[in-house]
Amino acid sequence: MDAAEEIQAKLVSYWHILLESVPRIALSIIVTTVFILVAIGITKLFRKKMMQKAENKLVVDYVVRLVKTLLILAGVILGLHTMGLTGIAGGLLAGAGAGAVILGFAFKEIGENFLAGIILVFDRPFNLGDTVTVEGNMGKIVSLNFRTTQMKTFDGRDVYIPNILVITNEVYNHTQDGFLRLDFLIGIDYDDDVKEAIKGITEIVNSNKEVLKDEKTIVLIDEFAASTVNLKVMFWVNTLDYKVSALETKTEIMRTVKNFLLENKFGLPANIQEFKMYKPDPIPIIIKHEGKNQDNSISLTKND
Repeated sequence: MDAAEEIQAKLVSYWHILLESVPRIALSIIVTTVFILVAIGITKLFRKKMMQKAENKLVVDYVVRLVKTLLILAGVILGLHTMGLTGIAGGLLAGAGAGAVILGFAFKEIGENFLAGIILVFDRPFNLGDTVTVEGNMGKIVSLNFRTTQMKTFDGRDVYIPNILVITNEVYNHTQDGFLRLDFLIGIDYDDDVKEAIKGITEIVNSNKEVLKDEKTIVLIDEFAASTVNLKVMFWVNTLDYKVSALETKTEIMRTVKNFLLENKFGLPANIQEFKMYKPDPIPIIIKHEGKNQDNSISLTKND
């Protein structure tokens, strides 16, 4: 048998093997596809049902995506087994532990962030939609991924913070309790009636519908500054929607307080600078008149 006939015989043999394997390949594809579709359907239904009842939707979102990934992996392994590639399927299962260790060393950062994500699921420092500050970024939590925590800032940026940074740094949750105390300073003149100013500011703050009436509004003297008596205004607002109930409410209250003080003749002096002269040397002051070439010079001494 020459080379051409040998090649032809092998091709025919491979063709028969392929034909014999077509049913197993088709069944494997069907099993894998069904498993993937079932995984997507089950996790979608589970997400919808649990999201309606769960207090912490972040945990549900994370667990659903993890279960979905595991189900799809199981479908791929079962498909390989159905195709007759039992050795490969067994190798995937047997090597999963060793592979995890190898990947842990090869992708140390990814492994750390994945484990940090699991810790965040159980620690629950925030929920989906909470407004938090992490690593100097402030925004709403969008999702907890296997490697990163996604945040949407108020200026429209999507920030992806590695999970390891979230668990190793301070996390300020502004909306977890549903209320937050805000404050600001405003200065009035030393000659003004502080008692009347405090009374008027308190009434203005309490008249705002966004301010919580169950918590006491406090206005007190914060310090005696160089030119003003600084009053500190403290009040509580609902923070279920931090952007509206906190930031816009604070701006509105500050604007109203300023108008009230001006309308009632309270002084809002600017910072006053005082210059002291310790030497008797005169200080020349030159006054220039537009359109004239001559200068009028005045000298001031310490005794002037």
